Amino acid sequence: MTASLEEQIKRDLVKYVGVPMEPGEIVIGSKEDGTPITRAFDLVADDGSVVAYIRTSALHLRSRPGQKAYGSLYRVMGALLYLHLCNAAQERFLIISDRAMYEEITSEFETIFKDINIVHYDDLKAKL
Repeated sequence: MTASLEEQIKRDLVKYVGVPMEPGEIVIGSKEDGTPITRAFDLVADDGSVVAYIRTSALHLRSRPGQKAYGSLYRVMGALLYLHLCNAAQERFLIISDRAMYEEITSEFETIFKDINIVHYDDLKAKL
């Protein structure tokens, strides 16, 4: 991830949401023995009510499995799954900086993951 772009997205999302947020872990489930399963998120509100992942990888639709760009698609899909499992969070965000990646994800998964705000970064900036 491009550090400066990721940091700018974090600042803008915190401004947009209006609550302090920092990187943190959230319980997303539990093992059979009751041990909690946690996952690190890019941003978490102090009270856990808002969680977010930020993805800045580009999508190249010509990619094939095993290539770096294709792996970035799996990272975005994984982020969707983990956000979906954050039952305690009232708001969940997946911020995507690459337009092609955003369009691919929303065309395939937006209706499935209605509990997640999938946002293209340019659209977020336009609302500030």
